[in-house]
Amino acid sequence: MVYLTKKTTRGQHYYYLVKSFKYDRRVEKVQLYLGSEEPNESELEQLKLKHTIELELAAIERMALMSSETYRTPYLKKDEILGMERMRFLNRALHRIQDPRERAQEAALNSIQTISGNMALSSNPLPTDNIEAIFEQDRAPPGVPLSKVLEALALRRLHGEISERVARLDKKNILKLHLDLFEGTGKGGVLREDSASLPGSAFMPPPAILVEDELEGVLQWWHDPSPLHPFERAVLFHHRFQQVRPFESGNGLVGRLILDGMLMRAGLSATKWKKEDRTAYLSGLVAGDRGDRTKLIETFCKAYRNQHRPTIDGDKGALRISPQQAQLEAF
Repeated sequence: MVYLTKKTTRGQHYYYLVKSFKYDRRVEKVQLYLGSEEPNESELEQLKLKHTIELELAAIERMALMSSETYRTPYLKKDEILGMERMRFLNRALHRIQDPRERAQEAALNSIQTISGNMALSSNPLPTDNIEAIFEQDRAPPGVPLSKVLEALALRRLHGEISERVARLDKKNILKLHLDLFEGTGKGGVLREDSASLPGSAFMPPPAILVEDELEGVLQWWHDPSPLHPFERAVLFHHRFQQVRPFESGNGLVGRLILDGMLMRAGLSATKWKKEDRTAYLSGLVAGDRGDRTKLIETFCKAYRNQHRPTIDGDKGALRISPQQAQLEAF
């Protein structure tokens, strides 16, 4: 709620625009100094319209700061956790304020970038313009194999479901995710039966006979309580999933899809990798293979911040709303 308040010091009146909001079942406030002259009703409405976004961002910053202080971790720095929490509350604000049609359009655009990024990190990437053509025309652009078209369409469908699927993540659902990704190819939904290796890493994935147990182990770790930030937990799960390498193929695609689901489930944004991120992505995983979790998480965090800098940094443009929506309050 935004309202006008007056403070008096030594007989002098000072006026503030105040926004109150609830956080953790208590009322918090942020304020903006207006001056020593009381605005009339018309002026007050104009001031509210003018400063609503500023006050919303101030409220978001306050909530992000309070929330970030609840995490204890040896990996992310304080400012990095604050940036993640800032994004989380900004995303929540947009979800509450944006028109459903605008939200759907933005989600569709983000979906293309996320799916393109997922495929860009694979050994056989597909350019973004080809992915856009597939989504617009539901057919293969010239020179693009049908298998890649089906893969892109499956990723689009699964991306829309992944947040809910991650909510009930277990071995059965991971196998179903892999099966749905490679539907119709005959190679989906089955754990690997042969030995495997990791590109550029000396780490050896477990032998096939141990894959099921190792997968159950990382799932148990995921469901156990943890003081870590959701971003850290998602990255650590992703790394261990890639180490287990449960499938003959498609481990990267499935693993990154699950990673995005975990981030979205936590209120964060999905990744938006680019082809040029492949080296950094793999180097982060290799660092994790050496036992350097700090380097692993730092590498992923740096790339993620580059993908979402305005939102993580809390830029005013990150609260993308129309003039009409500026009259609404997110918190």
